[in-house]
Amino acid sequence: MIELHVFMLQPYGQAIILGALCMDLFFGDPEGFPHPVRFMGFCVSRGEKFFRSLPFGAFTQGLLLTISLAGFSFVASWLILDFVRPIWLPLYLFGHGILVYYGISVKCLASEAREVARAFRYKGLDDARLQVSRIVGRDTSRLDSSGVIMASIESVAENLVDGVASPIFYACLGGGPLCMAFKAVSTLDSMIGYRNSRYLFFGRAAARLDDFANYLPARIMVAVVSLASPLCGGSSPLRVWKTVMRDGGKHQSPNSGLAEASFAAALGIRLSGPAWYGGEKAERPYINQSGRVPEVNDILRAIRLLNISTIILVLPILVLNIFFGTKVRI
Repeated sequence: MIELHVFMLQPYGQAIILGALCMDLFFGDPEGFPHPVRFMGFCVSRGEKFFRSLPFGAFTQGLLLTISLAGFSFVASWLILDFVRPIWLPLYLFGHGILVYYGISVKCLASEAREVARAFRYKGLDDARLQVSRIVGRDTSRLDSSGVIMASIESVAENLVDGVASPIFYACLGGGPLCMAFKAVSTLDSMIGYRNSRYLFFGRAAARLDDFANYLPARIMVAVVSLASPLCGGSSPLRVWKTVMRDGGKHQSPNSGLAEASFAAALGIRLSGPAWYGGEKAERPYINQSGRVPEVNDILRAIRLLNISTIILVLPILVLNIFFGTKVRI
């Protein structure tokens, strides 16, 4: 039977999660290295044609694709780990660690944002637009300097939730398999969770499930960023909380707005505002409108905030394991 124990409280669970995070900080996501998320993306691309051929409405078709990929990611990961567990325990533990490592993306996120700042300083606006297009889904050809900088910082803020906090959160609950199930949902949302004519109904289940999956981690991150802010020379925790309460609901996503508002308040800048998607202009309100227009150096400050927030996020894992961790062997 599948064990329902909280993974981080099991023997070695804490070490696996922290070890996976250290692996990500050291190795990142090397280009060309095999990655399950790339396989998930392949499955979504191929699966869309098949599921759209089923005799159901677009919403049901997309729902079946979402359930199938998320369920397969969890079950396949669990079956492989369950198979190797009685053979050699270290391999079982290493398997969990690799899956969690695949789920976290701190270094990759920081590196991509840092490349935007480097392009600004040494190559110019056109190269910065090209670089930021790697990490955002909006049209970047229309962005001015402040628009590119805001897009980069917004990406760091939003991915602190779905690329760091949520994978660690689900790894803490269910180890590698649950972390992979979350990454499947996140991949689906990034590929089909759009509000356009093609995916409005087909991608709705993926988008809603992604909102649900990130709901609690996003709110945990507000607390984490508010604590990290003064350590980065930013605003007080109270200022961050007040800004999130006022502006966090302005975003169409119930989670991204919280992330952007917390970063905007911590860095003392404004974010969001009008943007272009697929040739159409989206009239988005500004978040922390009274903040100053961001500068290139604010990208580096956002990366520092990302790194310190990540450290604060994992500290409770140590504390909880000390007081509540089980001493029974896995």
